[in-house]
Amino acid sequence: MIQSFNPPPRAVVNTVITKKLFLDQMKLTPTEKKLIRDDISSIHMRIVLQPQTIGLMEYETEEYQYKQIVISEVVLNRQSVCFALARLLQQAFPYPLILLLKYGEEYMINWADKRINLADKSKRVVENLEFTRWINPVSTDSITKSFLNSLDITKPQCHNLKELFDILKNCFYMLAVANETGNYSEATPDNILYYREQMTLLTQNREEQKNIIEELKSETQFNVHLKLNEELKILQRLENKLYNNLNHKKHE
Repeated sequence: MIQSFNPPPRAVVNTVITKKLFLDQMKLTPTEKKLIRDDISSIHMRIVLQPQTIGLMEYETEEYQYKQIVISEVVLNRQSVCFALARLLQQAFPYPLILLLKYGEEYMINWADKRINLADKSKRVVENLEFTRWINPVSTDSITKSFLNSLDITKPQCHNLKELFDILKNCFYMLAVANETGNYSEATPDNILYYREQMTLLTQNREEQKNIIEELKSETQFNVHLKLNEELKILQRLENKLYNNLNHKKHE
């Protein structure tokens, strides 16, 4: 999985991050401590992207700081704890962090935006926590192969670490789009906002359909039942339209 990023040799590290580091330095609940002790097998810092290792400038404003991007691999003992552990690890580190969560032979990628806490500039506010689905790097299916090929950090034309991080975020996000369209397309500044908008609407639509289906199971009044069915049909037609929008944009 690490090789897919094609990192410069100077950026490759193999630093062990001990669980004791989190237990000693973070304010954790008993449940969170148990998660770290029992459900993390190992944590390694694998790639560190800095001006001296990749040749891109730092980026800093009052709100954001990109002095380095770290890609870490976390081996899990339980797959179901991936979301809870990712939140803890993102909160623990102030720099932009890409987590490669590994369980068995599969990986899930996690990333987030980190805004400087203006009340305490040593701390970060973690926002927009996102995840890919689980993937197997040795899979031969076309979506996985195209996705992994898109992660090559030597390809993008960018000037600073924030631009690179944004490019990688978009690559990760496009895997979710590919799950809908059946083909992986690389993100561009022109299409990523459109894809995000359509995917958000699609997710909301499906959640509304799910809620109506649950209501229908317990609804006994005939008129209400008819009304809910009509609402469901409208949502299903809209879902088809949103799905077609994604595929139409892909072929433009």
